[in-house]
Amino acid sequence: MAAFSRPGDRQVGKSRVFFGTGERREELSGASRPALKKLLHDLETYRHPLATDTRHALFRAQPERWLEAIVREDVTRVDAQLDARFVYSQVFANAGGEHGILDLLGVTRSGRLAILELKATEHIHLALQAAGYWRHVRHHLEREDLSRYGYFPRVPLQAAPPLIYLVAPALRFHPATDELLRCLSPELEVVRVGLAESWRRGVRVVMRQ
Repeated sequence: MAAFSRPGDRQVGKSRVFFGTGERREELSGASRPALKKLLHDLETYRHPLATDTRHALFRAQPERWLEAIVREDVTRVDAQLDARFVYSQVFANAGGEHGILDLLGVTRSGRLAILELKATEHIHLALQAAGYWRHVRHHLEREDLSRYGYFPRVPLQAAPPLIYLVAPALRFHPATDELLRCLSPELEVVRVGLAESWRRGVRVVMRQ
């Protein structure tokens, strides 16, 4: 469950800076510096919670990563029992030859692991994805991998299975979510957390089930 840089990501003695959005990357140089200044200006103007042009590509790009960043700033906005000191994003987990990448992995103040799966738009597989991650995390918990990899230092983790938080704008849960949750094992403790549509301006919970 650890993330490592690929060997080719760094070259000894060389320092190169790249910038851009999406798949486009441009190396920073004297000639490209004006393009970087324009990008920074556009980000300040459009990638902002109070931006007036909410249809701009920069405002609408990667909403789930934006939501993830906001939730990670203070995970207690989702649930006061979560420990704000320990929140790990984009965590790799594998079990039985299968693998997945969790949005956020946290822990309660009492030491119970918590999986937070985030969606900014309707997604029919939200509940099933979270169930798969739950299996992976429980596997690592039972093997005591988390402490071995340096997660949650000095936190005595409970042996209880992880909690699952499904976090999305309240009106963006897929209509099939309730039915899919009823099909899951009762062993999975799932909390559905609905946010106000204005979540970019700050996480505000309007529904918890």
